Amino acid sequence: MPQLLGLTAALLCPLVMFVGLFVVLGAFWMRASDGAWGFVPAAINILGPGQQVGYFKATAPLGAIAAMFVCVSVRRAQQAAAAKRRDEDAA
Repeated sequence: MPQLLGLTAALLCPLVMFVGLFVVLGAFWMRASDGAWGFVPAAINILGPGQQVGYFKATAPLGAIAAMFVCVSVRRAQQAAAAKRRDEDAA
C-alpha cells in the first residue's frame, strides 16, 4: 500500500504542476492571422488558457513566480538570522 501511495504521488505531481501553470494571473495572446499580440494582466485562468479560433493564448505563471520569491526571501532571512546567532555565540 505505501508503494501505491508513493507511485500515485509521483504521477500526480507533474499533473498538479501542469495545472498550476495554467491557473495563474495574466495571459499572453496572439492573433494568428496578422501576428498581433498583447498581454492581459488581470486574466484569471481557472479552467486553463482557453482557446478561440484564430488566437493563441499562453498564461504567465505570475503566482508561481511570486511564491518562489517569497520562499527565497524567507529562506534568506532565516539564514541571516542563523548566521547572526552563530556570530553572537562565537563572540
